[in-house]
Amino acid sequence: MDGEMTAALIGGASGLAGALVGGVAALSAARMAMKAASETALTAYLGPLDTARRTAQREVFAQFLTVSQEWTRQADPAAKAAERWDRAVQEHVDRLKDEECAYVDLPDATTRWLQQQVSALGQPHRIAEAAQHVLLEAAGVAGTDVVRAAQKVQQHAVRLKDFLNDAGRTHLIDPDETSPDDPSNHRPPNPSRSPNEHVALKNAIDAFAQRAAEYLNRRDPGVVPTVPPAPER
Repeated sequence: MDGEMTAALIGGASGLAGALVGGVAALSAARMAMKAASETALTAYLGPLDTARRTAQREVFAQFLTVSQEWTRQADPAAKAAERWDRAVQEHVDRLKDEECAYVDLPDATTRWLQQQVSALGQPHRIAEAAQHVLLEAAGVAGTDVVRAAQKVQQHAVRLKDFLNDAGRTHLIDPDETSPDDPSNHRPPNPSRSPNEHVALKNAIDAFAQRAAEYLNRRDPGVVPTVPPAPER
């Protein structure tokens, strides 16, 4: 009798343990299934949003490239004219110093055409506006490199325009101590500054294109948030 009761108890306990193990396994499987279903549903929901977001970013990046490249092409003849103008002024100052003559500006007839070429280029306002759009679309950790690259393009464009505005001008080395009539007191411009900055601008545009392509072709893990675990029962 005792043996039968013991066997029954052992069998009942084993059955209960098996039922518990099976229940735990079933619950775990159910949780995994719920998690997989939630992730699938979330991906299906966020997928089109991510695609739309990437499409908008691509359009903004492409517009920035178009605007920057167009302004840079227009700046090419201006940069070349500024180089010629700055070199002419440099040679003019050196000649005045060698001949020990008082300083005078280059004749207008010599500089009129160069001045027209340099001043024909407008301010890079459209680049600044397009850079702001890049900032709006790519703000965040993942897009930091793209934003910085766009800002670099804008900075080089502004610097180039400043050099063009200053083309053909000398600057007094010491405006207080020496007469402005002394050619040795006039610092001539560096003829290579405008063409060098023009090259730097083109390189900055190439760098932006590379950063933008890397960003668009990289899956952003932050787009799809982590699915929280199922609550304990």
